[in-house]
Amino acid sequence: MLASSPTSSASWVRGRLRGPGAPGFGGQFVAPVLLPVLDRLEAAFNDARADPAFAGLFARYLVDHIGRPSPLTRMGDDSRNGAALFLKREDLTNSGGSFGPSVLGQCLLALRMGVSSVVADTGSGDHGVALASVAARLGLRATIYMAESAVARQRSMVARMLAFGADVVPVAGEDALLYHAMSQAIQHWMAAGDQCFYVAGGPVGPHPYPAIVEHFQGVIGCEVRQQLDGLERKPTSLVASMDGGGTAVGLFAPFLDEDVECVLVEPESETGQPSMAPLAHGRPGVLHGAYTLIVQDDDGQLLGGRSGMPGGGYPAASPQLATWKWQDRLTVALVPERRAQEAMRTIATSLGMLVSPEAALALSHAMEKAAHMDTGDVVVCAINAEGMKDVGLEMAS
Repeated sequence: MLASSPTSSASWVRGRLRGPGAPGFGGQFVAPVLLPVLDRLEAAFNDARADPAFAGLFARYLVDHIGRPSPLTRMGDDSRNGAALFLKREDLTNSGGSFGPSVLGQCLLALRMGVSSVVADTGSGDHGVALASVAARLGLRATIYMAESAVARQRSMVARMLAFGADVVPVAGEDALLYHAMSQAIQHWMAAGDQCFYVAGGPVGPHPYPAIVEHFQGVIGCEVRQQLDGLERKPTSLVASMDGGGTAVGLFAPFLDEDVECVLVEPESETGQPSMAPLAHGRPGVLHGAYTLIVQDDDGQLLGGRSGMPGGGYPAASPQLATWKWQDRLTVALVPERRAQEAMRTIATSLGMLVSPEAALALSHAMEKAAHMDTGDVVVCAINAEGMKDVGLEMAS
C-alpha cells in the first residue's frame, strides 16, 4: 500500500483557492465589464446547486441523455501480478467522452438563467460534440470555435457538431491552437452580454467557472466510489490525463481527503519545443482570467508548440490541479508523446478498444504503475474519450 497521502484543505475564498501551501490560484482577472456577469453566474450556480429540483433534473438527463453511469471495467483478473487495474470508461457515454456532466450542468444553468444560446471552444472536438448534442436536446443554439488546423484534422467531429445543428467557427492562423479558440469564444460571449452563456470545456478561466466544472464533473469520481464499494474495493491510486483538466478534477476531487494517490499524466514533447505540460513546466501567471500555472518564459510570453495530443494546445492548468500540485496532493507523471501512439496500437489489438491519444498515454502509465504495486492495491485509470476519430491520424503517423 502507499504511504499516507496528504489531504487538500484548500477551499474557494472570494474566487481563489486558499489553504495550507496554496498560493491563491484562481480569481477573476477580467475586464470590469465582465465582473457583474460573473457575479450573476456565481449567484445562479449557488442557487441551482442548493435546489433539489435542479439536482433531480441534472440526474435525470445524466441517465437519459449522457448514458451514465459510465462502466468501470477491470483489465485482467486475479491471476496477474501487481495491482488490480480498473478503467473508468468515459469513452462509452453518449458523446464518446468525459465532457458530458459539465456540459449538461452548464446548459441547464443557462436555461435557468433565461439564456437561449451557448458558445464554447474545442480542441479535439470532444467538448464541441458534447455541447452540440446537449444543446440540441435542450433547445439551445450552440456556436463552437475551433482552430482552423483542428477543423481540417478532425473532420468527423466537425461533421457530428454540424449534424446536431451547431455553428462551427474556424479560428484562422497556421499557429492557432485551443487557447486561440478559447479567446475567440470568450470575445463572442463578452459581445453578446446576457444573451449568451459561455460553456467552459475544462476547469479553467475566471471564477466561478473552475468551481462549476468541478462540481458537475465530480460525478465521475462519485461513480467510481460507488462502483468500487459494490466490489468491496478501495482505490489506492487514481490516474488521469491532462485533457483540459475536467476528467482529472472530476475523478480526483471526491477522493482528496482520503488516502488515495492522484496521478496526472502530461505529455513530454520530443520535438525540442517546450511541452504543453503546465503542471510539470508551468510558472505562476494569469491566462483567460485566472491565476494559475502557465507554460511561459521569464517575460510572461506563452511557450509550447503544437501538441501531438489532439486535446492539447492549452498552456495553463486549472487552478485546482495547480493548487493540488503545489500542496503535494497530486503527482505529475511526464510520459513521452510517442508512447501514446504505441499504446493506442497495443490497446486496440490486445483489448479491442479504440481510445484517445490522451487516454492511451494515461493507460500506458497506469499499466506500468500497476505492474509494480502490491497485489491488494487498486488502480483506477480514466479513459477520457474514444479514439475512432484518431485512428486515421494514428495510422498515418
